[in-house]
Amino acid sequence: MNKTWTASILAALLPFSIWAADGSGDVSKTGQDTIAEVARIDGQEGEEIVPIDLDAASEAYDIVLPQQPVHMTADSLVVRSADGYIQGRGNVDLRQGMDELHTSYIEGSTNNQLYHTPGPAVYLTSENALSGTGIIYNSKDGDASMDTIEGFIGPGTYIRGTGAEMVDGVGYVKHGLITTPHAVAKTPDYYITGDDIRIYPGEKFTAENTKLWFKHVCLLTYGHYEGRLDSEESETWMFTLLPRPTFNSDDGVGLRGHADIPLNQSGDLSFNMRYALTTKNGFKPTAKIEQRTNIGTFAFGYGSEESTDNDDNIWATKWPELEYFMPRIDLGDTGIYITGSANWGRWSEDGQETGSHRGFRTEITHHPLGLWKNADIRFFSGYRRDWYSVEDAERRDPYLGVVLNQNITDRLWTSVWYRKHNISGYTPYEFDTIDDPRQKGFSVGYVLTPRDTIIFSLTQNLDTDDISDRNFTWVRDLHSFIAIITYEQVDKEWDIKVIPKDFRF
Repeated sequence: MNKTWTASILAALLPFSIWAADGSGDVSKTGQDTIAEVARIDGQEGEEIVPIDLDAASEAYDIVLPQQPVHMTADSLVVRSADGYIQGRGNVDLRQGMDELHTSYIEGSTNNQLYHTPGPAVYLTSENALSGTGIIYNSKDGDASMDTIEGFIGPGTYIRGTGAEMVDGVGYVKHGLITTPHAVAKTPDYYITGDDIRIYPGEKFTAENTKLWFKHVCLLTYGHYEGRLDSEESETWMFTLLPRPTFNSDDGVGLRGHADIPLNQSGDLSFNMRYALTTKNGFKPTAKIEQRTNIGTFAFGYGSEESTDNDDNIWATKWPELEYFMPRIDLGDTGIYITGSANWGRWSEDGQETGSHRGFRTEITHHPLGLWKNADIRFFSGYRRDWYSVEDAERRDPYLGVVLNQNITDRLWTSVWYRKHNISGYTPYEFDTIDDPRQKGFSVGYVLTPRDTIIFSLTQNLDTDDISDRNFTWVRDLHSFIAIITYEQVDKEWDIKVIPKDFRF
């Protein structure tokens, strides 16, 4: 049974409602400076048809969208119509569109539309949940500045610092720290500190004089750094450089880490680095240049890769190695999609001759289909082909499988699977040898406590009818990390992993 488990959880907040209109805030204005005249075209025979410049016609309209009114309530509210001064004391709630400001004291002006909260306040928008002091809110454009800031900019970015601004949805912090949701604490489990931090929610963040910390220990310093924040690329956080402790009988005790460093402003060109340092296999680095394009991702470089087709922890060195990953192709709204990849390079493995390898792989599958209450099923099918210069070998591998999941109660769940590889030919490398081409198995999991889950897994080799895996696993929630301890009874081996919740390796 192949290895890899990952987990993540996200939470959201927010209540509040009340209003009282302020003088100028209720005034909405819409204007048109010019109106384009467009000649009518009948298209009658012999009549010349004059094309319309749609861009020019569109630009002729200068439309000012109505400004959202400001509503304010408080236990005590003072409004001076002479100069527009306004003051609120006690349970102050200011709302404008999706923006909210909650504090105990506020003062401002309906004329310049600036509102100031010298003390602690909560500032909420459609994307952000922040608290701070010294907030100046500009109701004219929805921007804000803060002496101190703490909270979430976007769902996955926690920020804490001083000298902050929110302008056009972009966050700026003069001095501060940034981390992920599950690491949040008085001193986060891991975090980045820096100056002039700029956060573009859902896209990226930049920082100067960057330092990476694990609790009170500074692991490394960096000058200018850019990290991606889009959900599909969350592994590119600088935090992935944090060593991940591992242990198994094949590798021994080890540390692993990974980083993806952007090389241009758009972030589509990057330097990808990962490493594994183990007591039995030593240092295993990977360094590649990756280019993301509309037709897929290309990668070139040096790789040290561990087997994923079997449980034997065999390492292969790939240099040079050129890889291509096609973008996922969705078949309309059916939920069915196709993925694929191809590669070429030279492989070397302990005890095996170095030689060239080329191959491709494609797979078709779909989003899980609901069967009955709390049950779903997923089918998959694919084709893989490899050519090796060593022994002039070749391998074809059409395969298929199915996975059925069932939540029996809130605490108890089970998963059943079947997989079949119709292999012809062979590979001269142990690295990509497929364990148990035909197998079936099941897992049963039970949640003991909110932090502890136990899992029992059994796999049968259908070619020999032997039990190939009988594993007992304990999963422990460690705040921002998850510990996975497995005893493999058939092989009489222990496997221990510690993985983060908010990013991948």
